[in-house]
Amino acid sequence: MSLARDHFAQERGYIDDQGRREFIRFGIAAFLASLLNAHVALLSILFAQEGHSLHATGWLLSLFAVPVIGVNLLAGPIAARIGVLATARLSFFFCILGFGSLAFTAQDFWGALASRLFHGVGFGLFLPSVMTYGQSRLNQRRFVGLVIVFSSLIPFAYAVGPAVGEFTLSHLGRDMFFLIALLPGVIGLILTMGLRPLGKPERRGLALSGALKPRFVLPLTALFVGGTLHAYSLAYLPPDFVSRGLALALFFVPSTVATGLSRVSGNIFQRFQPRFLVSVGVAMMGVGLAAIAITDQIWLVVLGSILFGLGSSVLYPVVSAWLAQGIEPEKRAGPQAVGSAAFYLGLHGMPLPLAFLVEPVGYAVTSYLLAVAALMVAGALLVRGQLVRH
Repeated sequence: MSLARDHFAQERGYIDDQGRREFIRFGIAAFLASLLNAHVALLSILFAQEGHSLHATGWLLSLFAVPVIGVNLLAGPIAARIGVLATARLSFFFCILGFGSLAFTAQDFWGALASRLFHGVGFGLFLPSVMTYGQSRLNQRRFVGLVIVFSSLIPFAYAVGPAVGEFTLSHLGRDMFFLIALLPGVIGLILTMGLRPLGKPERRGLALSGALKPRFVLPLTALFVGGTLHAYSLAYLPPDFVSRGLALALFFVPSTVATGLSRVSGNIFQRFQPRFLVSVGVAMMGVGLAAIAITDQIWLVVLGSILFGLGSSVLYPVVSAWLAQGIEPEKRAGPQAVGSAAFYLGLHGMPLPLAFLVEPVGYAVTSYLLAVAALMVAGALLVRGQLVRH
């Protein structure tokens, strides 16, 4: 019976039946940890309530990138030494510690910065370890489709986190805001207990060379631009929506529900080349952001949010699967770290530069400029694909 279950699971794209259960359980854990991290969407509002200026808030949001990117690039050696699963647990712990300590430090710039740096350590370890372990539960039969399914669980938390955070911060106060945010992260950490660990690779260097190839320059650039678009959506769409009298749910719910649609369409993406999917993904994010900025009409804001979510659901997981091709599961943390570093550089490194752009030109013009950048990268990917074929 066990062999039959293993065979059925392998036909469905998993390494065995236990791997199928671990994939689901770890996916839930990653979703819950992401639900905690999704509350960072409210930090620009929280810091403003605590009396921080726009520039101080920009520094608090952007300096987060320093530990994120630095630790991210060390995720491979760390995972090689203590194991991928242990690295994921360490990530969850630092995210809980860093975000939770803001309840006591948010009023003071330097205290808040220290909390953000602790959170950044956890965030830097998060995607490489989570994606590596999730992929390790799969065989090649439905690899790209199931990676997209797994990856969609992470941003899916953003349909719930910001809306819940907005309600708790507005109606229940800052203490309940932090308490409710921390609870899913703690549960997610508990769920990782009892899972089978991965083997440790013999080589324990940075192991980044798998992704540092000329053919990955444009995909990694697309990840950076996608991260920048996400940075804008998290740091500046909330205050923009508040100033326009729009509910945050008009963006976060449709965009993340659209992301969740990939759960039932993951197999469709197997039919297309990664380059085409990445190009379409970053273009949809840019067009969606521009549509949101054009008008306050709810239907157009929702449509733009859906396009943004659909593009996001494709971009990171496809590049992640692309970087993992031909590499043993226990050796993928290094290449995954390069991909997530490019994404994190945009996500956490760009809020401060964007603050200097938003202040003189406003939210709408900033959105249009970001959309143009996304479309330029999308076009370059398509042109490069044509040149490679010829």
